[in-house]
Amino acid sequence: MMRFLSIVLLLSSSISFTCAGEITDQPKVKIEYFFQTGCHDCENVSAFILPQLEERFSGRYELHKYDTGTKENILRLIEIQNRLKIDDNPTVAMILNGKIYLGGFDNINDKLFDQMDKCLAEDPVKTPAASTGVPPQRTFSPAAVMLAGLADGVNPCVFSTLIFFITLLLSMKASKIKLLLAGGIYCLACFLTYLSIGFGIFRFLKLFSGYHGLQTALNVILFVALMLLAGLSFLDAWRFRRSGKAESVTLQLPDNIKSQIRSIMHRGLKYHFLLPGIFGIGVMVTVLESVCTGQVYVPTLILLTRETGLASKWFFYLLLYNLMFILPLIGLFLAAVAGTSLRSLLALSKRNVVTGKILMGLLFLILSLVLLRLI
Repeated sequence: MMRFLSIVLLLSSSISFTCAGEITDQPKVKIEYFFQTGCHDCENVSAFILPQLEERFSGRYELHKYDTGTKENILRLIEIQNRLKIDDNPTVAMILNGKIYLGGFDNINDKLFDQMDKCLAEDPVKTPAASTGVPPQRTFSPAAVMLAGLADGVNPCVFSTLIFFITLLLSMKASKIKLLLAGGIYCLACFLTYLSIGFGIFRFLKLFSGYHGLQTALNVILFVALMLLAGLSFLDAWRFRRSGKAESVTLQLPDNIKSQIRSIMHRGLKYHFLLPGIFGIGVMVTVLESVCTGQVYVPTLILLTRETGLASKWFFYLLLYNLMFILPLIGLFLAAVAGTSLRSLLALSKRNVVTGKILMGLLFLILSLVLLRLI
């Protein structure tokens, strides 16, 4: 249990928040960002312009967001337009230091960064960050992403499926070289497929980055779901420890999906070209297992969408998560190649149910606490 507590403390410390009252000596540009919920140009600004702004000018600006769906905010925008003698009505606009007006996505995209440089060169008055009213930036550290991926990788669904696959390979009297090749191709297929799934989900979630009402609702729903999953995970660990029967576990793959996975493995190993068949097995099994593994993957991706930075930073996090996810699978294959008996692997799978469920429950609790700070 001490090992689990150390993991919790490490993961908790990996998710840090900057201090809202920090005083900065750097000049800052005040940016007033006016947008409409559901506006396509606003979504593009949030998804593409704001990350670049953070990457290039982190700590050098104050961003104030105003949803023009409210009366107060639209009146504020009209007042600024009248003062600056602006006669247009774009769906999205930015005003820098109260005097530089950029209306429409194209205008913002073309001129924002040049205007930022000019404003910073003017050396505006230095202001405490606490006076801006802007909430502190959230930081989801690489260590937190790594631990989440590793916890997902020891998911009992993944472990039991992989041990079944190794059993089939051993029953074919595969040599160590063939077993090593099969394991490498299977793990590569799982890695690429899971990475593709995550990238697709992440891009879909980023489309809603400008819908603050929807984001809040999603955070509330996800918080409740994570608390429920945490409770069920701990309950599963307790039930399985007492009974030792898979039927006592609530959070597991449905029987029909398990049957499909086993059928796919049997058919794939009979394919004339064995190694391509194994790659196909890895792809299809990963897609089917995502019903179970997505319990950790999706909440992590939702938290990552709150991160600022360029797409390269998000993709790095996705790679990091998936590399950690695949490590336990590689470890199992290497153990089989090293001569670990099937009996030992089955015993490991059984022990992993309790360990994996407790670890998953702790991770669900931590993610729910992080989400609670975002609601």
